[in-house]
Amino acid sequence: MKLEKIITLASSGVKLRFLAMERSLRATGCNLPLWVIPYNNQKFDLPDNAIWWEIPEVTEWLTSNNAFPATRKYQCFLTTNYQFVDSDIIFLVNPETVLSSVNGFITSCGHWHAPDQTYTAESLPYLHEITTNWQKNIFNSGQFACDQQLYTFNELKSICNQHATLLKNTNISKDQPAINMLVNLKKIPITNLTLPPISMESTFAADYDGVTNFERYWTDKSKKPYLIHWAGCPMDKGRPIDKLFINYLTKSEQDEWYIRLKNKKIPLSYRIRFRLSRIKKGLKVMIGDN
Repeated sequence: MKLEKIITLASSGVKLRFLAMERSLRATGCNLPLWVIPYNNQKFDLPDNAIWWEIPEVTEWLTSNNAFPATRKYQCFLTTNYQFVDSDIIFLVNPETVLSSVNGFITSCGHWHAPDQTYTAESLPYLHEITTNWQKNIFNSGQFACDQQLYTFNELKSICNQHATLLKNTNISKDQPAINMLVNLKKIPITNLTLPPISMESTFAADYDGVTNFERYWTDKSKKPYLIHWAGCPMDKGRPIDKLFINYLTKSEQDEWYIRLKNKKIPLSYRIRFRLSRIKKGLKVMIGDN
């Protein structure tokens, strides 16, 4: 596919994650425009080459149905040639390069071996009707790409009104079964880059738990994941791979991040690290004053 834009979903509450994601994207050499769907009314100033992308009629329709805010991702299905990512993602490789030889609907997650939270009792029969190997067609709703427009707005409204999963889902992962159902109903070819023939290494940060030298899995450049996705798992667990996120924040932003962690129930290792960093800073000031 010929990638034309990167789309994400954000609000001021995830600004630090968004900034790290955007900086990692630019660091790969990707200069495509970044379209930001507002999760709610809490917007913030965007960096260069990024715009807030909101289709009022879509927002009004979803709001009137009390839909989960993350369903605003449905806007993606009204456009073409995009990569969508949640804000808790870091790019490692330019997505333009990775996706240039793949067409259709593309993802790179491991939900094929952990399909929980990707379907509902209503949607599973539709997935199974397509293939007995339906697991290979499901994916994480926080990262996907597509070269086609899957729906018009009227088609989207019509199909959503027919299925509770799409507007009234009460699962813990409210948008994920819906996104999977909408894509699979179109029967578009779905390519998962972590499956053969590409067999990319995992893009899920939690799969690197306890791994200090995580880059050893990426020595084969053809297998290197082009992004790392925390996918809702804590970004403050203290995994070595978490540094990929932290390193894209400025010193003051890191301080802000750690202060937020301090006010949450966080792992002891991170609390100790935060306190030590503050002590070291204080000692430097004291030594400097003397």
